Order: sequence, then C-alpha cells, then structure tokens
Amino acid sequence: MSRLDRDSSPNMSSLAVPAPPRQFPSHGFEEIEPSQQVEEERLPFYKREDYYPMRIGHVLQSRYQVVAKLGYGTSSTVWLSRDLRENKYWVLKVHINTLKHNQELKVYRHLASGNKEHPGRDHVRQLETSFKLRGPHGEHDVSVMAPLGISLRTLQEMQKGGVFQKDLVTGALSQVLLGLNFLHEAGVIHTDLHSDNLLIGIKDDSILSTVEENEVQKPSTRKRIGDTVIYVSRYMLGGAGPLTICDFGQARIGNEQRGNAMPVPYRAPEVILDMPWGVAVDTWAVGLLAWDLLERESIFRIYDQESEELNDAHHLAAMTTLLGPPPPEFLKRSEKTGRYWTKDGQWKGVVPLPPKTELESLIHALAGEDKELFLNFVQCFLSWLPEERLATLQGYFHHWLRGKNT
Repeated sequence: MSRLDRDSSPNMSSLAVPAPPRQFPSHGFEEIEPSQQVEEERLPFYKREDYYPMRIGHVLQSRYQVVAKLGYGTSSTVWLSRDLRENKYWVLKVHINTLKHNQELKVYRHLASGNKEHPGRDHVRQLETSFKLRGPHGEHDVSVMAPLGISLRTLQEMQKGGVFQKDLVTGALSQVLLGLNFLHEAGVIHTDLHSDNLLIGIKDDSILSTVEENEVQKPSTRKRIGDTVIYVSRYMLGGAGPLTICDFGQARIGNEQRGNAMPVPYRAPEVILDMPWGVAVDTWAVGLLAWDLLERESIFRIYDQESEELNDAHHLAAMTTLLGPPPPEFLKRSEKTGRYWTKDGQWKGVVPLPPKTELESLIHALAGEDKELFLNFVQCFLSWLPEERLATLQGYFHHWLRGKNT
C-alpha cells in the first residue's frame, strides 16, 4: 500500500485509540495591534480569506494536533503537529484555497514512485500523505511531511562572515548532487535550487518536543482579526541529519521545458533567452550555489529590479565578461540572442559590458590547488551550452569534492 493511500485505507495505526489532545493556553501571550501587519499579511498579494484560519491546539483528521506555527509563504502556511495515534511529529503544509493547480503535490506524488533504493532519495523531501481541509472560504490541500530543521541559508547567516568553511560546503554539495540525481532520474527538474530550499534533517525528536513545550510555557505572539488568529512563527533550530532538497512548487516533470523559471540571480542563460531547457538548469544552479556558500559576493546580482529587459541585459553582459562570448551554436538556438550579440559573439546589448574580470580573481576563500580545483568545479557547471555542463553524478565525483585520488 502506498503511503499516499494511508488516509483512505485502514491499517493497525489508524485503528489505534488516539491519545487525548493537549490543552494550549488561551491567555498569557503578547497580542499585536490590529493595524500592524504580521507574517503572511506582508506578502504582496495576501488575501486573508485565501488562507485557512488555523488555531494552535486544533486537531485535524482526528489525528494531527497543531502545536506550533513554523512558517508561511505566498501559497501556504506551515505547522508542526503531533500525531495523536502514533505519538510522533509531522509538518502540515496547508495550501491556500485558490490554488487551482497544486504543482508541488503533483510532483511529490510523482516522486513517490521513484527508485526506492536510490541513495539520493534521502536528500529529497518526501510526502507522507495528504488530505483536503474544508475552511470557511473553500477547500485547502494539506501535505503531511516529516519535520526538518533550519535552512542552509539560515545556518550560513549564523556563520562568521556569512560563509562556510570548505569541508561543510563540499559535504553539502555532495548531498545536493545525489538528491538532484534522484530527481533527474525520476524526470523532475527542480528549477528553484538555492540555500533557502535546502533544509537540515532532524535526528532527535527532542527538538520538536521542545518547540511544543515552548508553545505551552510561553505561547506565541499573535494578532486577532475577528475569528482569525495570525501567529508569529517559531524557529526550529538544530538538526544534524541529511541535507534535504525541498519546495517543489516550481518543479517541472519532463525532460524538455519552455518558459520562465528559476530565481532571477540563478537563471541559466537558456531560460533568460527563451530557449528550450532541461535538467541542466539545475546543474547551472549548483555552480552558483557552490560559489554562494563559500564567497560573500554572488557572481550575478540583480541589477535593475524596475526593468526586466535591462536586468536581462546586465545579467547576460556579466556572463559574457566572466565566461567569454557564447559559441555560435548557442547563438543559433534563439532569435532573442540577436538583441545581445552579433553572429560572431560580439556584445551589442543596450548596457555596456562590465570591466574584464577573471572568475579566478573573485575567489577569496581558497588558495593554491584548492582554489584551482574549486574554479574548475564551478566552470564545469557554468557553461553556455547546457549539454557541456557536468551531469549530477559527474559533479559528485569531481576532484574538488572527492579528492584527487578518485
């Protein structure tokens, strides 16, 4: 029986008598003024009626008692729950009711049939089950998943200078490449790979019970608007488990795609130029991720947030300066390339090229042979031609990650 079918078919755990739900405080918390925007309210397109009005202490499906709020986004809120049947913790991702096509849920269900023995599976978040939740303004999809700890970005922000030591970076990238290999073998392109979507696994449930206990002893700050309560999220610090690729809301199923994708600073050139694209957009992102974990300054930054066209020009100009002009074969793949280069690869975009800079000169975290190997690692992913970028397993066995004797 598939894990995704657990809510529709009885089993021994579903027949067990649930533990009694815990009582959570109804007073003793700090209240925020109604005029002050909190958490999801600050998002650009927030509508209160789109979100489920969750309350801490609620029990869903006669099973999952909500014990803390963990986060929020443009299409969901995330809650820690305790399973009253199995006395364990799950994360509930409660989607907005206006989500007509739940791409993330579709991808999770697709991945459930992936290779169960693949070593990268442990580095990709899995769906335990899902169900529908009826709210006052419509139905909400709820995804049930194992809890995870803080993101790699949050951990990085805690480091001195905001960067990691080399050994932590190589370990993280090895896990990311294995996870991506599992995804790519399953026909999934993530498209949104960056350190905020890489979460650290939790090995010790005491971290989770501490979060629940803190909610009882010192209830979360909150805001009331009529019958709706908006809670301030709790950080779930800690975790020493595997690094896990998360957030599949932008993922695509299928080897060849078209259209806009990827966070702006991480966009691969074929995406910017409206070419067909595939799994190599993820490996382009690996090169940029590696750089951002080690260096304080990103290679490609957002230059003009007011004008997409100018931002594209600045972005492609920076690529041209650091990577050299694109080869003729690449230029032939989209008519849009004619806005930026002549047929022989000379720049003619609406913004000037940045001053000539060697990528090597921007590396400050490493020296000597380590620096050379890291430069080679990054350059193997930052290639104009997608087919020339290293595939995930090739990257996994690169000398900079594995050592020169591999």
